[in-house]
Amino acid sequence: MCEENLVIFKGTADGIAVLLDNEADFEELINCFKEKLEYSKNFFKGSRVSMRFKGRSLTKDQQDRMLALLANQNIINISFMHDFEHELPKENDNYLLWIKDQLDNDYASLTHFHYGIVRSGHHVDYSGSVVVLGDVNPGGLVTAGGSVIILGALKGKVHAGLDAGYKQPFVAANVMEPIQIGIRNIIAQSPNNESAYSISSNMLQIAYLHEDQIYVDQIDSKTLNHMLK
Repeated sequence: MCEENLVIFKGTADGIAVLLDNEADFEELINCFKEKLEYSKNFFKGSRVSMRFKGRSLTKDQQDRMLALLANQNIINISFMHDFEHELPKENDNYLLWIKDQLDNDYASLTHFHYGIVRSGHHVDYSGSVVVLGDVNPGGLVTAGGSVIILGALKGKVHAGLDAGYKQPFVAANVMEPIQIGIRNIIAQSPNNESAYSISSNMLQIAYLHEDQIYVDQIDSKTLNHMLK
């Protein structure tokens, strides 16, 4: 049994705050989090809630492990995951902040988080913006009223900006190799069902609409300037 105050679940007006001890060993912390999820499964069963982690900074690897734990459990359905309480990495700081601001300030400020791979035949659709923590495989489809962010490889189809109320919708992915990509009423269809775009880069890549054409590039100040015109 983990110590009582290592991980605390606290109800808030918009969901659940998970308070993490700032000094405990992370392995002990994540085991305690898993244990408390299991202990609370009858309470959470069938619920869809938003969740926010507070109390300590987590490294990218630690965040990934927490998210993987949530993605693989069958106890609680997460409808919205707030930011982890941490410092953003120095690399691409301004661009990641810009993306966060776009989602925060989007029409109705609605974002749906999908945990895991979007497999062939699977369709993720949401009236707001969508964040996929995983790959979108060939045959998978993501559609959104706002923007779409794929924290993985985009190799299927995606269509963003279906709601005219969203300003400057975009598609971002770690690997940009979609079969088809659409933003607003503009669609780029790849020939012979092969990738419409293929950019090899270690940086986050972004697709955006400019003068009725879809451009795909790695995120930098030049790209953002084009998007903001």
